[in-house]
Amino acid sequence: MPDPQPIDDDLLLALTSGQAAALTTIYTRYSGLVYRVALRFTGSKADAEDVLQNVFVALPESVGRLQAAASFEPWLRRMAVRTAMMKLRSGTRRSRVEAEAAFIGSARSDQGNDLDRLELEEAVAKLPESLRFVFVLREIEGFPHEEIGELLGISRHASQQRMHRARAQLRLLLSP
Repeated sequence: MPDPQPIDDDLLLALTSGQAAALTTIYTRYSGLVYRVALRFTGSKADAEDVLQNVFVALPESVGRLQAAASFEPWLRRMAVRTAMMKLRSGTRRSRVEAEAAFIGSARSDQGNDLDRLELEEAVAKLPESLRFVFVLREIEGFPHEEIGELLGISRHASQQRMHRARAQLRLLLSP
């Protein structure tokens, strides 16, 4: 899927002033990205849709805290991650359904063999939440350990340790 078009300062200003057309434009450009992030965390299409809605309902008020349009996409990703985590912690999750292909590209194991994407997705879904969150944030979303620590309320070192444990568990789950 191609990257969304960049956001400019005028569009953000229109959004903060309450213009519905600005929200529609941003939703059209970024709803897929927010949905994929939410699905990776929740594993449920219904929960991912709830997260998507919550992010875009809160967006006009939240965007006022954004410093520059250039940092919009990373900021929106963090907002989606936080909203998904709140959904998981709230206890209002819907029943888990089969996660659709949410991971982009195929992954490689430490031995360099290509893994079947669905096999990897199933293995990642079996990880405990604490490990799955770090794995998805680092390997799929590309967040640095410092930012993962901030998002999850853990230290950079704890993020690295969880990443190591996630990889070790994935190796066990994916070994023949």
